Amino acid sequence: MSDAIQPLLRCIMSRVANCRLASGRRPPYHRNSSRVGFPSKNCRLSQFSSAQPTLSENSTSEYSDQSNAALLVRVVDNGSRVTIRFNDESDFHASWLWSNDPKGVVLPSGQRATTPAQWIHNGRPTIDDAKIVYCDIYKDESSQLSSERINVPGPTLNDCCHPVAIYGNHSPWVSAMVDEDQTSRPYLFIVWSDKSSSIYDVEWLQRFQYDDKSRMERRKRSEVQPSHAVRKNGPPLWHSTAAAKEEYNLIYPEGNAPQHGADGLVHIDYSSVIGEDGQQRCDGLFNLLHFIFRDGAVIVSNTPSPFLDHNNYDAAMVEDALMPVAKLAKAMSGGTLSHGMLYGDIFHVRTGERNANNLAYTSSALCPHQDMAYYESTPGMQMLHCVAMGKDIVGGESTLIDAMAAAYRLRELRPESFQTLTNCPATFVKQRNEACMTYRRPHISLAKGRCSIFDREITAVHWSPPFEGPLCLPPEDVEEYYQAYADFEQLVTVDLDVTCGKDLASHADEFTWKRKLNPGEVLVFNNRRMLHGRNGFTVANSAMTPADGRRHLVGCYTNIDDTLNTYRVRLRKRHPDMSASFLNVGNGSTIVP
Repeated sequence: MSDAIQPLLRCIMSRVANCRLASGRRPPYHRNSSRVGFPSKNCRLSQFSSAQPTLSENSTSEYSDQSNAALLVRVVDNGSRVTIRFNDESDFHASWLWSNDPKGVVLPSGQRATTPAQWIHNGRPTIDDAKIVYCDIYKDESSQLSSERINVPGPTLNDCCHPVAIYGNHSPWVSAMVDEDQTSRPYLFIVWSDKSSSIYDVEWLQRFQYDDKSRMERRKRSEVQPSHAVRKNGPPLWHSTAAAKEEYNLIYPEGNAPQHGADGLVHIDYSSVIGEDGQQRCDGLFNLLHFIFRDGAVIVSNTPSPFLDHNNYDAAMVEDALMPVAKLAKAMSGGTLSHGMLYGDIFHVRTGERNANNLAYTSSALCPHQDMAYYESTPGMQMLHCVAMGKDIVGGESTLIDAMAAAYRLRELRPESFQTLTNCPATFVKQRNEACMTYRRPHISLAKGRCSIFDREITAVHWSPPFEGPLCLPPEDVEEYYQAYADFEQLVTVDLDVTCGKDLASHADEFTWKRKLNPGEVLVFNNRRMLHGRNGFTVANSAMTPADGRRHLVGCYTNIDDTLNTYRVRLRKRHPDMSASFLNVGNGSTIVP
């Protein structure tokens, strides 16, 4: 907003006598949308007055009527904060508002022209005045409703962190009429102690409230809990809740959502994601991404064979770039595979490997684990395409268990062990010829904060027993660590021969998914969230042909951030007004907004 607007803004604010919360219908810009809704009491501009409001040290702009309408906005602590009342009061510090001034956003990139420290360098400006004013951004300029017309930030989509509309259907700044219509859009006008001014979209402010209650509600929406976890005998229990029904109605209003199979996972046909022409299919790709991020894993069925002769497992295979699993992964990630340095962009897990450099390339059982925990940034999605599973393979079932849900349960059942695993770093290792990788970090990561570790969101789990090296802890922590390790292992591993911790073992039994994959199926799962494993296997003596005893999976990885970006952009395109409450993906961060 240009400097020429500032005198007009001060003129407008001098005429705004009262702002109030009043019961009433939602503003029309909320209709037929799922934007973050304003509470049952909605702000409105009550009337204009020629009197200049007088603000005291803790100044208040409020309105009282027969229903004792609540406080709307007030400046407190000598101008260091503004308090806005939504359902509850929420504070916005002067430093926070200064740093998020829409005028500081460079267009069209959305990058910031100022740094948060500039509030300090500019003398810590305080707030002289703050008012809520309703502005109609849809009124034609010929309207005579008001003599004032100003530029205000354009409405942002619900996933937007920028205080102006960098993308979407609105311009970053839009021309608006200031009027008394209670159905107009509310804006916060601020005059600073240095006589400059700022204007903020109230809906954007509400989306980014950072009071304790708002942060807790955000955590509840995104933290993975046992109700979100895939189970041995069915889909996650969350899918039977009212919240799930509401989400389904928003995303699949025609009732065409993919269904969970008898094994508890959603099954999606490969051809609905990648067509015969090799092109991506938008709806199928969205469904795949949505249920991976919702449930942690999906089965892609009817995937083409990579063998040039589909009926001959000894035939040559297509080149790596043309592998069906590679096409699937690239569609999910925006075009690239990841983590190919050690085993190649495409790797093969099959019987008969000699001198295997990974336990997975043998017939031994694999305990629940994440791949490549020795990386600073571990793989995001992993895909395992079953291209051969001979009829005489005995065992070899693939397993999954939700590690983040297990960490949540550990906090409930063994809080001391939970605390230990958040504090004590393990050593993850991959060392052999041509490989020397080590990384130390705790098994459980939490959102940063000053509150108790029991009140902070679980943001990542790091669990990979086959790839752990010597523990490097103070002596007084060693015994506690091993006890905590044993407790978590019981939570995620079935059929352990233990005599205690039955409550932990029952979780593993209930939430361990296990099934032998069939040729043409791709097991796609979030390696950051899900632990995968395998039952050991043998080849029956009755095997008549090599094909009868062959087990062969083709795999690859994608980057978690690239894949999450693909999902969020597609979600935005399908439902630009939807406030998605999707779950934490296990990348050590929290979902914003």
